[in-house]
Amino acid sequence: MIWLIMLNMSLYSQTDAAIRAANTTVTSASSSLKPYQKFSDNDSLPWLFGGDASLLFRATSFSNWAAGGEDQIGMNPIVNIFYNYKKEKRTLENYGTFAYGFLKTGKNKAIKSDDRMYFTSKAGRQMSSKLYYTATFMARTQFSSGYRYSKTDTIRTSDFMAPLSLFISAGIDYRPSNSFSFVLSPLMGKATYVRSNDPNILATAGMLPKKDNDGNEIKDENGNNVFERQRHEFGGGALISFNGNLFKNRISYSSQLDLFSNYIQKPENIDVYWTFHTKILLYKNISADLRFDLKYDDDQKSINDNDGSLGGPKVQTKNFFGLGLFYQF
Repeated sequence: MIWLIMLNMSLYSQTDAAIRAANTTVTSASSSLKPYQKFSDNDSLPWLFGGDASLLFRATSFSNWAAGGEDQIGMNPIVNIFYNYKKEKRTLENYGTFAYGFLKTGKNKAIKSDDRMYFTSKAGRQMSSKLYYTATFMARTQFSSGYRYSKTDTIRTSDFMAPLSLFISAGIDYRPSNSFSFVLSPLMGKATYVRSNDPNILATAGMLPKKDNDGNEIKDENGNNVFERQRHEFGGGALISFNGNLFKNRISYSSQLDLFSNYIQKPENIDVYWTFHTKILLYKNISADLRFDLKYDDDQKSINDNDGSLGGPKVQTKNFFGLGLFYQF
């Protein structure tokens, strides 16, 4: 009898240990957000490639619902990649973000809810333990047409490479750690191109009407203004970015603030682009994403929601929350 009791206690102890080990493995797997790493730790392999992919969903369905409502379905794939290099005092950082989302309500046509194609490349040479000479290139555009829906009309306001915003700058990068960067660029060029003849897109992008030698605005055969399709600006700016992880890598966050001042025209009116993103790992490859974007471009026109008319520049904001699948590589 004593032998059987000891055997049972031994089996219980082994089983309990196995369960604890399995639970530890599951917990570890469900906390598998990788800690942020900007550069390779291996000097013989100076390049480091990585990123993440998310597929976020939104759905609502009604059947004989007395309170009313319309079915909704939405999907938003997002891919973030980086390909960075570090050897001795030289660094090269390349980042890309590609996102496209849609939302369909009831029997209405699907409308775009997210559309981003962003690329950043930053080359640096170390001058001290925390300071780098740096040159930065940034490009921003979207994949497809975007529309503004007023009470009276639907207006197309953007398209692929319409507009396309390009930035190139030189300055000093302060990096106290791999998770924080403050770039001060006294020399920065900004170029905006519009690959479209649509007057609404051109006007929204802030393109100016063409003028003849006498200063008169040029009109087309229908009496509409003929717009320039490119704009170049020279000024200075700053780029501030930080990121990190919380709660044993279950939560990651990142933020970037871009500032630009045109030295030639209204330098006091600073263009602002700020984004903040948080990812919460719920279980293994299931995550919740929260994103906030704020933008102010002194050249970009606003659209009146009532009649679709163009107005002056305004602060633009976008909030996003989604649940879905997530994969890091």
